[in-house]
Amino acid sequence: MDAAFEIVAPAIRRVAQSEGVKLIEFHRDDPIWRLSFARQAGGEAVVDVAWQEDRPDTYIVSATWWVDDYDSTMRRLHREDVGEFTRERQPADLETLLVDAIRRIDSWTEAELDQESGPYPDWQRYSTREEFDRTRLPRR
Repeated sequence: MDAAFEIVAPAIRRVAQSEGVKLIEFHRDDPIWRLSFARQAGGEAVVDVAWQEDRPDTYIVSATWWVDDYDSTMRRLHREDVGEFTRERQPADLETLLVDAIRRIDSWTEAELDQESGPYPDWQRYSTREEFDRTRLPRR
């Protein structure tokens, strides 16, 4: 998997630094590099760059924002596929795609949280409200 991201890694790292977001390489040991941040509007957001073995020259970029409600133990979210990046393109094209994904998330409002999942009773079982609301992610 390291080789799969070798060509795109510098561009993803540049965007993470310039936009002030946290980069997680190989999220959950999967072929996904994730740009993570907390939103001023609430909740957390990610931009994923995903690679699949059956399409080795293509990277899928998606954007997701979610807001968790401790009291109801439910999550509301919105997810969009932003685009694809292929290896024959310039790294600057990937940077543009990633920045566009972050800007898109920045523009979303609560009215766009169109999916719901849960309940997640473990949230209340294993953390206090204060612990639950704490974030270690950079806030935008």
